[in-house]
Amino acid sequence: MRLGRLGGALAALALIVLPVAPAASSQGPYPPGINADTIRIAGPGTATITAGGAHSCALTSLGELYCWGDDSSGQLGDGPAAHPAGQAVLALHKAVAVDAGKAHTCAIDVRGAAHCWGDDSAGQLGDGARTDRDAPVAVTGPAGRNLVEITTGAQHTCAVDDEGGAWCWGDGSHGQLGVPGLRGSAVPVRVGAGSGMRGPVVDIAAGSDTTCAVTAAGAAYCWGSDAYGQLGTDGRGDRDEPVAVGADGPMRGRIREVTVGGTQACALTVEGRASCWGTRALGSGTRKAKPEPVDVDLAAALGEISAGGEYTCGLDRAGRAFCWGAAADGRLGSGRSVARAVPVGTAGPALRDLDAGADHSCAFDTRGYAYCWGAGADGQLGTGRTVASAVPVPVAGLPRPPGTATGIRVRALDGGLRVDWQPPADLGSGEFAYFWATTAGYESGCTLTVATADGCELTGLRNDREYDVAVVVRTGDGLTVSEFVTATPTAAAPLPADTRQPRRMSVSVLPGSGAGLPVAGLSPIALIALGTLLLGGGLAARLVRRS
Repeated sequence: MRLGRLGGALAALALIVLPVAPAASSQGPYPPGINADTIRIAGPGTATITAGGAHSCALTSLGELYCWGDDSSGQLGDGPAAHPAGQAVLALHKAVAVDAGKAHTCAIDVRGAAHCWGDDSAGQLGDGARTDRDAPVAVTGPAGRNLVEITTGAQHTCAVDDEGGAWCWGDGSHGQLGVPGLRGSAVPVRVGAGSGMRGPVVDIAAGSDTTCAVTAAGAAYCWGSDAYGQLGTDGRGDRDEPVAVGADGPMRGRIREVTVGGTQACALTVEGRASCWGTRALGSGTRKAKPEPVDVDLAAALGEISAGGEYTCGLDRAGRAFCWGAAADGRLGSGRSVARAVPVGTAGPALRDLDAGADHSCAFDTRGYAYCWGAGADGQLGTGRTVASAVPVPVAGLPRPPGTATGIRVRALDGGLRVDWQPPADLGSGEFAYFWATTAGYESGCTLTVATADGCELTGLRNDREYDVAVVVRTGDGLTVSEFVTATPTAAAPLPADTRQPRRMSVSVLPGSGAGLPVAGLSPIALIALGTLLLGGGLAARLVRRS
């Protein structure tokens, strides 16, 4: 799970948590092909991609998982078949998060349960068996907890629950599980609560043998191997419980994201400033190890950052990608295999959701096309070939979601609302199914099956009551939810004394005009419902850093 999803997540969540909403069901208010789970997935899980050791996986907006590349330990998760250069579609559906490790993969489903598959030599699958699996198996526990984020290292896995608790399992030989004296566990264990790490965890990242986390207070902590100074503690050696990173530095209280690679770790502040520590991929112009954070030499503010084997990549807020560090197999994506001590721009389109693996990286562009670059000997680039690429190349065959309906306008009627929108120019890879305009509480909705449709009326609503309205686009390969607009049906005005014809009062409500607002301006009912879910329901740990 990465940055940039808050708006979509709130849009989808608003459709499932309002108090007036009927019970979740595939029947009732939903048109064919949509239920509470698909709406829930559409925001948080839309088009996520991850790069591991020598395999890659992608999650669609319908919660379907695709994996490709090395399958020697079953890390593609589709059973005994090998796919050295193709894609495997997993049996695990309705996923909202996925992460690829060295030779294993883990995902979280829509109910908050974790599943893992692939290499289990150190218990990193979390089912207690220490047996490799070529299909997803349920992680044992943690009991009574819903997981909202998951991350995979070389031979260990960590997750965050809906109350901000951190859990790890697998190899602990360097202390990477965060429990003093524990050298391994085949089931999740709670990261040392007796350490100095205070407050709920809002982000967690597992590197080769190191783990780092960020708390709600904006502080970073790391534990595990310190072989390259990647704990950020001035070279004090391995630690088996969390220790603060740069506690007295300029990042204090400002960190929102952390990432860990093979020899380095990096943090991103709320302002988009990146700092790294460890060796080789610091981006500061020096090639020497730095056991304490140093600023990345990049003027642009970053929206995302991801550490790979011996290199690091980031995306600025315009979607431009930059990478630095080791460059073998073209992993920097710049068109050359020349190591860089400072960031160099990658070739290709504007990107989002970038993830750096051991020696290859993957990302989506703004239209939903997937790209990978770097090493490709095991088919991890997804092009159908087994060759490296020093520039981003398209992944073949992945389904692509439709664009979002835009320009949402709502006009007040007597006992209803007129909803108009602009259909997306790009409907993705699937066949168009329908537009579904609906109130957030499902009090009224309309379904149109023509791809050029641009409006309909919602009837049966109460006058003088606010409603939050969105438009859903559904195709065979995806689902998107528009921004919300708030509007209030208005009763017809009394008949004028000097005419026999009634005169209906109508108000045009546009996003941002004060009467109709996008998601930031939801009605008080919607805001209360979202607040209840995010705080009481426990998704704050997942969304607090995605602002």
